[in-house]
Amino acid sequence: MPVIDRARRRRACALLSVSALALGAAPAFAQASSAALPSPADAAMAGQSDAGHAAAPRPDQASAAEAAGRASPAAQDIVVTGQRAAIASAIGIKRNATQIVDSITADDIGKLPDRSVTETLQRVTGVTIDHFISRSDPDHFSVEGSGVNIRGLTFVRSELNGRDAFSANGGRTLSFQDIPPELLAAVDVYKNPSADLIEGGIGGLVNLRTRLPFDNKGQVISVSGSGSWGDLRKKWEPSVSGLYSNRWETPIGEIGVLADVAFSRSSTRTDGVQVEAYYPRTDLVPGKTVYVPKGVDWRQLDFTRRRFGAYGALQWKPADTLEVTTTFFQSRYKFHWDEHAIFAQTNAYNIQPAAGTQFAYDDRGVFVSGTETDPLTIAGGGMPFNNDVRSADQRSNTTDISGSIKWHPTERLTLRADLQHVHATASNFDSTVATGINLPSQTLDLTHGVPRLSVDEAFLSNPNNYYWAFTMDQLGRNKANEWAYRADLSYDFDNGGILKSFRFGGRGTDTKANNQASPYNWQPVSQTWQVGSTIPRLAYLSEFPLASQAFNFGSNYYHGGANVPSQLIFPATSQATGYPDTYTALHALTTQLCQEINPASACPNFALAAFGDAQRNLQKEHSYALYGLLNFDFDTAGLPLSGNIGLRWVRTTTAATGFIVQPAPIAGAPPGGPQFTGDTQSLVAKNNYNFWLPSLNLLYKFTPRLQARFAAARAMTRPDFNQLQAYTQLSAAFDQTTGTYNFNSTASSNPYLKPTSSTQLDGALEWYFGKASSLTGTVFYKHLKNIIRNVATPYEFAGVTYNLTQPENVGTANVKGLELAYNQAFTFLPGWLNGFGITSNFTFVSSTTKTNLASLQSNSAAFVSANGVDTNGAIFGRLPLEGLSKYSYNVAGYYEKGLLSVRLAYNWRSRYLLATNINGTQGSDGSPLTPGGVQCGASAADHCVVWGLPTFNAAYGQLDGSIFLKFFNDKLSVGVEAQNLNNATNRVLMKQSVGYLGRAWFASDRRYTGSVRVTF
Repeated sequence: MPVIDRARRRRACALLSVSALALGAAPAFAQASSAALPSPADAAMAGQSDAGHAAAPRPDQASAAEAAGRASPAAQDIVVTGQRAAIASAIGIKRNATQIVDSITADDIGKLPDRSVTETLQRVTGVTIDHFISRSDPDHFSVEGSGVNIRGLTFVRSELNGRDAFSANGGRTLSFQDIPPELLAAVDVYKNPSADLIEGGIGGLVNLRTRLPFDNKGQVISVSGSGSWGDLRKKWEPSVSGLYSNRWETPIGEIGVLADVAFSRSSTRTDGVQVEAYYPRTDLVPGKTVYVPKGVDWRQLDFTRRRFGAYGALQWKPADTLEVTTTFFQSRYKFHWDEHAIFAQTNAYNIQPAAGTQFAYDDRGVFVSGTETDPLTIAGGGMPFNNDVRSADQRSNTTDISGSIKWHPTERLTLRADLQHVHATASNFDSTVATGINLPSQTLDLTHGVPRLSVDEAFLSNPNNYYWAFTMDQLGRNKANEWAYRADLSYDFDNGGILKSFRFGGRGTDTKANNQASPYNWQPVSQTWQVGSTIPRLAYLSEFPLASQAFNFGSNYYHGGANVPSQLIFPATSQATGYPDTYTALHALTTQLCQEINPASACPNFALAAFGDAQRNLQKEHSYALYGLLNFDFDTAGLPLSGNIGLRWVRTTTAATGFIVQPAPIAGAPPGGPQFTGDTQSLVAKNNYNFWLPSLNLLYKFTPRLQARFAAARAMTRPDFNQLQAYTQLSAAFDQTTGTYNFNSTASSNPYLKPTSSTQLDGALEWYFGKASSLTGTVFYKHLKNIIRNVATPYEFAGVTYNLTQPENVGTANVKGLELAYNQAFTFLPGWLNGFGITSNFTFVSSTTKTNLASLQSNSAAFVSANGVDTNGAIFGRLPLEGLSKYSYNVAGYYEKGLLSVRLAYNWRSRYLLATNINGTQGSDGSPLTPGGVQCGASAADHCVVWGLPTFNAAYGQLDGSIFLKFFNDKLSVGVEAQNLNNATNRVLMKQSVGYLGRAWFASDRRYTGSVRVTF
């Protein structure tokens, strides 16, 4: 870059106070030269020109930079083109970093057939993703993926340019699917912390890096457009993006400007077939317990998402010693999905074989085929099923405005200051309306993988056989804000000795979160279990002809691979979207029927979902951190060993605002006993904790191409905000038969939780044997303490001890594993064959957990009922960590020669635990219990059977590919991308005492995208 004269430097110093006002935005940090990768902390402070605290590159490292296709640090030209160059760049980053890190550079993000950052991350060694909208909801598959795990752990920290990045989702991490990949320069995944990194990621740290105008020599303009189509949804959707970057010499110094925008829309479809839980039956086969499901469900989910991102950066270098950077980043994400689903509402203990038939069982006594019927159901017999139309909307916005100043008062001293503000919001609305039908029978065959079922389709397609069944609404409103401040000092000893530099710094944050979520408000319109008590008959469509529709699942349902009935009668979609007026009209039917046999005062009241005290979660948090980091290199002493050692101190104070609700007065209790008023008492629950986090990172070079690493550290991850809610409702009852009191309490959260901590070790051996070629292996071990689990614990209030179930820091775990990565460009092959290459990685993770089993069994007593599905309570004490696959791998073959660029990539992970307690609920008379567990139809509470199952995702693998043609010196590329070429089935399992049983099978679109990219 041009040198600025002394006069300009003096003018620049006079403008320093003015430039401080520009600290409204954050510096994205560019891809540093592969000779030394800045850590996220360096990136946030340094801008593109600072190589961080990595050891000085050796001569062989310079060749690595050249192999990566990148310019020298002096040129500051980091444009990467071509798959092989991008792979070499990522290898160079890993090779020369002071820590264990894996990266995907911009060209990879552009060339891989990935529509989101989440999908991109699954290509990284040790990273896996979930394929559900929520891990706790295994009934709704997500094509683009959701949660991210590193080394099998969900404790993942997310950053944008080395700063906090989060969504308003009740947690502390970013919803990566919200972020347009087109806005990013690279994604770096750090596996072990150093003292200068912000605390919070036991599993690892994902840093999203954006571009800066000083990354390029001059003007850059890039435009891209694409159209995507899925073979199930059969709908074209567009994506467009554009970038402009330039830099100029001005009288007040060098100025650079960058603007980047991206918009995309995606429409996908998922078809699913699901088996209800298996119930133990002793009345079907004499002298034997057999296991029978209460039916098979099927559903179709049409998912549409819109994503818009805008990013801007301004850099100003008024002098050689001074640089100011500000950025603005915003992501807006919106999704809508419509679901048509039919599911069993049958009482599992009423199910019998149809007359003249028998059930078939396997050698465990598990049902495999037969014709089910229910001769005992109220209201004329038949198996009750509900058909629902569900419409769900969610919006989320995240805005990051940040900035930094970097000043070199001397050649050896660097001072940095950084300011950041993050504002995130999220809202959702979920509306479901259902019809019902009592099927005469259902024939099931579970011997061919995807369940096959048949019913009387003429009966199923007749509108006169349907009645209005239920409504369910749910609301959510979240908001989070954070101010973060940071200052760092770096001193370069530059004395030719072992000690190279020392860094010292501090950081403070002020965070506020306001999360509101109503429970799922399930309310019956007419159900079979209401007939004779609440209502005289069901609200059939023939008598109450509100808007309904015939829906046909179609011949391409499940790509033709599932045998399910096609045409059913559902509520019109307007019944769900016409909320709240349609809900009022539907529940007026219940009132009308009820008043035929009951006085008005005895009829059920209808209420819409709302936010009460129990649904509000107000959090304030302040954190303070200081760190020191010493960099060393023994090369001058003849030992090729370098690294750093550091210590980070963190203090956190929290305040959760909420309520304690006292028990209502007890009717019939004897005098002199405990007295209650039912009053609500406000509560501010305060908590604080301190952590010392030491770290050590070592790099030993056996030869210029062979090196080893060792890392040891202590890390911590704070509880999510949705685990810290301050709300406790107390209840008391008097049993006149026994003359005793029962004191209970419900609390879904605990504001006094401590962080989960980890002591962790890493060792790596890395061989870099050619251009874009490497073979690396890493072993790791983590010992986790204070894992959060729901347990039963006594709770004392006003002299009374209650039985309380809430999250507590009670668990420990040991996680160990191995990561292998092999990359090679086959440049040794002759002629056109030398365009071939391969990238691959494999991860093995093993975990053992230890929790207070007695506490879990006490807590799970309602969920492990002998009257419900047969799940041995001890299973809950033997489960692995959620989200942890024992094995995962990626294999990608590519070809790049001349105009042609081709890639074929396969990603696979083994079985993993989705959630420990996926609820299915039912009253003994067949009445459903709401997801919140607060109602059991018209039945008494002791008639309710509540169960929960450990639910697993079975092994899953997906094949994707892309073909591009490049013209005019890579300035124009045209190509086609494809996802899910192998038409993969995502299978969900449920674990019962007889083993793993199939729960659900999901098929999604094969997606095809045509793209055009122009850069000049």
